[in-house]
Amino acid sequence: MSKIIYLNGPSSSGKTTLAKALQESFDEPFLHLGIDKIIGFMPRKINNWEGGDAPQGFCWKPDTDPTGHPTYHVHAGPFAKKIVRSLKDIALLLASQHYNLIIDDVAFGAIEVEEWKQALKNYHVLYVGVTTSLEILEAREQARGDRCLGSARGQYFKVHENVEYDLEIDTHTHSLEENIGKILDALKQKPSNP
Repeated sequence: MSKIIYLNGPSSSGKTTLAKALQESFDEPFLHLGIDKIIGFMPRKINNWEGGDAPQGFCWKPDTDPTGHPTYHVHAGPFAKKIVRSLKDIALLLASQHYNLIIDDVAFGAIEVEEWKQALKNYHVLYVGVTTSLEILEAREQARGDRCLGSARGQYFKVHENVEYDLEIDTHTHSLEENIGKILDALKQKPSNP
């Protein structure tokens, strides 16, 4: 039975760094599958990450958070929605071929995470919420220089909304090594049957 670690958190929360470190922590190989990787399959011309319109793909749309601050949210056109569905199909195909997986995702709230839970219901999955403070998210977003400023704030309020995880980790208050240890311990304790 494949082992699957599902990481969900806003952009700049540290999921990709964590996923790569986890890969190195296991004796057995784990494949790293993520939303950013599959977006990389798409032609650049149908996505617009600079704030303009992209009717088929992904783009940022201006919004306001619950505190009244200006933010951006991700808008997904029909091709983008199809590629998000295909990510689940790819994960299922790899799991069916007995690959261990680390899935690195930005799912918005309980409904979208539940879609993953339904898709992977026949597999051993550890669901991990990756968090950090809004202040840290925004600082990381600015330091990266490749994100639409305000997008991390928009995701911060929506990604974990009403989601029940097996484990939640904070990438600022705990070190990478501590968080890896928590995930490895939780994976051992998770029942082997879904």
